[in-house]
Amino acid sequence: MSTHPHAPPKAEQVVIPPQVQKNTWLLAATQAVNGAGMQLIPTFGAIQVVLLLGNATFAGLASALLALSRVMTAHFVGRLADQRGRKAGLYLGLWLALVGTLLTGSATLLGSFALFCLGVLVLGSGVGAVQQMRVAAADMYPPSRRAEGLSLVAMGSLLGAGLSPALVWLAERLGLVLEVSEVALAWLMLPLLLLPGFLLVRSIQPDPKQMALELAHYYPAWALQGNAPNTKNPGQKDLARVWRAAILTAVTVQGQMVMMMAMTALALKALDCTLSQISFAVALHVMGMFAFSWPIGRLADRLGRKPVILAGLGVAGIGALLVGLGEGYWAITAGTFLVGLGWSGAFLSANTMLTDVTPPSWRGRAIGVLELWSNAAGMSLPILGGWIVEGLDMQALGFFGALLVLFPLYNLSWVRERLPGHYHS
Repeated sequence: MSTHPHAPPKAEQVVIPPQVQKNTWLLAATQAVNGAGMQLIPTFGAIQVVLLLGNATFAGLASALLALSRVMTAHFVGRLADQRGRKAGLYLGLWLALVGTLLTGSATLLGSFALFCLGVLVLGSGVGAVQQMRVAAADMYPPSRRAEGLSLVAMGSLLGAGLSPALVWLAERLGLVLEVSEVALAWLMLPLLLLPGFLLVRSIQPDPKQMALELAHYYPAWALQGNAPNTKNPGQKDLARVWRAAILTAVTVQGQMVMMMAMTALALKALDCTLSQISFAVALHVMGMFAFSWPIGRLADRLGRKPVILAGLGVAGIGALLVGLGEGYWAITAGTFLVGLGWSGAFLSANTMLTDVTPPSWRGRAIGVLELWSNAAGMSLPILGGWIVEGLDMQALGFFGALLVLFPLYNLSWVRERLPGHYHS
């Protein structure tokens, strides 16, 4: 990657080939079915833990276990995707998610906390593996449209946000008729959404990693200015600051988002909200995370990754304050929506920044490192959030969530992005 770019192409000048467009929409559809399963953790996780343990001290445990499983598998899945291709990681993720949902549903029926923890761990491993879709999207796009490519795949989760409340609504109705736990039914019905994902992944041709190694076959040479060369060492000293800033940003917003999302369900349950209301609030949160991905991606391609990261951090901080200080259902729901929106801007742009400076042969591992540390934060902060709520109150949690977004600002201040996707040491 050139550290002194000259007249890079404008995003609107680069035409995306039909094969790239087709693969992008297939990845987005896979993200939709995967996202529906991931959304059940913030919807039911804290509630199930409280029911099984009898107190809220470890209310964030389900979200923490989800993150722990992704920490444990991130490096392995990244290496697998680099060595065997991106589709290998996607297939593995779908299988694990399928098994995890069945284990979690069975644990709910049996009232087994141990089995519940195992199910969440297996599900989380699958969810984490499927996140290699971000690498697959980055592989297929040139630098001037890379953030937009990632954003289009991320928008698949918007459909998942709509599927999950519908699934919960149907489970509630069937639960009344069958006299079975509606929570267990929701988990056990989820494989019906996951199974089509295997056909979607099979239809992706060729493997995005192979496309990344042959981008010159899909785009003219002028469109690839600033693209990371295949032989470049991603640990090069002059790019270390960009790496560090991107990863710290992702760590911060992921941890803050998971913490606030987990505790929001608990706050709404304390207001005697129904499961459908809680699921709707979580759906709005997920809409904040993904509904505006495409315009956010376009902004990151036009204004730069760093400005969009800074804006996202600010919005996430405001959202945390609303969740903690807001009174009533709609105030808290608006706060969790803003937390999701801020996450979208910061996390998407941080991922794009990282792939900007990483060659295709290393991208799976690079995103694996980002996943490892961001999910370590997603594992620890929900537990810390539960302690804060139990020992203090939701207001303290809101202030803590707002302060967290200040963490990556120092490292971001050292990033010199003169043009979108082009960095100076």
